[in-house]
Amino acid sequence: MHSPIAISSFNDNYIWIIETDQGCWVVDPGDAKPVISWLVANQQRIAGILLTHHHADHVGGVEALEAFAQTQQQTLTVWGPDECQRWRTEAAKPGDLLSLPGLGQVSVIDVSAHTLGHIAYFLPEPAWLFCGDSLFSAGCGRLFEGTPLQLFHTLQRINDLPAHTHIFPAHEYTQKNLAFAQHVEPSNESLALAYHEVSSWREQKRPSLPTTLARERLINPFLRLHSPELREQVSHFAEQAFQSEVITLAQLRQWKDQS
Repeated sequence: MHSPIAISSFNDNYIWIIETDQGCWVVDPGDAKPVISWLVANQQRIAGILLTHHHADHVGGVEALEAFAQTQQQTLTVWGPDECQRWRTEAAKPGDLLSLPGLGQVSVIDVSAHTLGHIAYFLPEPAWLFCGDSLFSAGCGRLFEGTPLQLFHTLQRINDLPAHTHIFPAHEYTQKNLAFAQHVEPSNESLALAYHEVSSWREQKRPSLPTTLARERLINPFLRLHSPELREQVSHFAEQAFQSEVITLAQLRQWKDQS
């Protein structure tokens, strides 16, 4: 398989396209137009769609892509969690091991917190994670439906993956996330280097994604609850002494929401 391609949509969304010898898989198509334009320009057919959660900027293009597939005499397979029943044709449930044409074995991971039924798709070979809005580079998704405890377990599940895992989030938030992360860990040299690097990329209109889990362990405050400096800074924000990593995570998320 070729490296996934980032298709820009809306202000900061990425729709990921995975090219295989059996067609292209499309992850979280919130908008069909840029996907169809890419497929036509590259003379590619669509093999199927993977949905991570129900928000409109992730599912809004499904029906138009189904209509496009019909013009090519195709019936489109759309995988998604229970919260995407309106759009999916096949259920993808946490713990499932899917066998998908061109992709091989795909593990479905529970990453609920941003939404209650949010899932991620992990391809063990070549270690790719399509995580929607559960994790971003140097950040994570807001708690629209879930709890800090759910977010804590979600981040643990992601952090348990191999360090070389390439992570494909659905938004270009990295530069802003790194700016916040430097307030949380001002002495973290990896953050300063990453901010300089990402700022250069964005000036050149280059995506900052994908990232790797190894990189995120160095720069993502939501994966660094063990950091003494982070704990001290969050305690100062919350005006409360450290109690637990879950409480620190909740306070960190609150701080980020207010930033």
